[in-house]
This record gives sequence, structure tokens and C-alpha cells, in this order.
Amino acid sequence: MIKDNTLFGTITALVAVVVLAGTARADEAEKFYASASIGAGTLSSATLTFSDGVNTSTAGGRYDASFAGGGALGYRFDNGWTLEGELMYRRNELDPVSLAGLGDFNGGDFASLGFAVSALYRFDIGSSGKLRGYAGPGLVYLQEIDIDFDNGGEQEISFETDDTAWQLKVGGRYDFSERWFVDAAATYLAASSVRMKLPADTSQTIESDYDHLTLSLGVGWRF
Repeated sequence: MIKDNTLFGTITALVAVVVLAGTARADEAEKFYASASIGAGTLSSATLTFSDGVNTSTAGGRYDASFAGGGALGYRFDNGWTLEGELMYRRNELDPVSLAGLGDFNGGDFASLGFAVSALYRFDIGSSGKLRGYAGPGLVYLQEIDIDFDNGGEQEISFETDDTAWQLKVGGRYDFSERWFVDAAATYLAASSVRMKLPADTSQTIESDYDHLTLSLGVGWRF
């Protein structure tokens, strides 16, 4: 199971980078930036396929909108493109589900911790020079993605793996001071047929698509 303190440690580290960047000299090019963000995400309903190595069963997995958060480091090129590395934690609560051969569960969650590298093209919005939009694709390494099945608020069983995905990110940034900016973004991430294993018995697996839409707000510092 992905622990929440992993997320908060990540955000703390990114905020520290943002604060320390304030010591940079004012005459530097300010092409680098760091940002931290929080938001909410929706996870599309998908078929859950359980296998014990011999038999399989399926059920529909449905999820509530829930928390997402993380941060990014980026470099702005003079030609309008930006290369951005982003670490993002996503977690969605699972509705009650029954899977033959596995059990009946009244809850759980589907969560991931992913590192993305994106190529974003930025463009001016209006004539003030303070508001800019951006859009672009990215590749994602899901360092850990897991699904937990709970009863009475207690974890009964958990499946996990790592995987890859792609994402599309669009958003806008507003410069409210010389170096500080606020950021709003929508990120769609897609991973197909993610197969997660039971650590104690890798012959038992859960397979599901992972299609996630994240809406986030953040703050950042150029340095």
C-alpha cells in the first residue's frame, strides 16, 4: 500500500526547493522552476479481473473522486517548449465489490505514485505577459500502483506492481510577482491492462485499466 507520508515527504521536499530557490541571484536567467500542487482526481470505472493462476472472475470497479498531489521541476527553453519532470500521487476510494474466488469487500482504494517527463508548449494568453497557457504529452513511470480491498475500514488484501503510462497535460500559469506564479492544470493519464500481483503469492493477480483525470492548483518559483 502506498503510504500518505510518501506524498507529504515529496511535497515537503519540493516546497523546500522552492524556498531555497529564493536565494538565487536576481540576474540569473530564471529558466528553471519548481512547483507544488494539490487537487482532486477521478478514476474511470473499469473491469477488475481476478486470477488465482487457474480460475478467473470479473467485477465492475467504481471509484469516488479523491485526492491527488505532488510537484514538478522544469526548464523553459527559448523556443517556447518546456521540459518538465513531475512526481504525482493519486488515490481513489473503491466502492463495494465482490470477486468470486477472492471475496466480498465493502471498500478499498486504487492508488499510484508516478514520475512523468513531459514536453509542454507554452503560449501567451492576452497582452499582459503575465498569463500563459501550456499543453503537451508525457511519459509516466508508475513506480508503484496498487489496489487494496477493505472490510470495516481494515485492509484485507492488496495487489501491487509497477508499470508505464502516458499522459496529456494542459493548463495555465499567472505571474503574480517577478518570480512567483500560480498554476492550474488538468492532466489525463492512461495505463491499459495493469496487472498487479499479490506479494505473498504472485500467481494471484488483479488486472484493470487505469484512466485518471486530475485537476490541480499549485504555486511555483522560477530560478
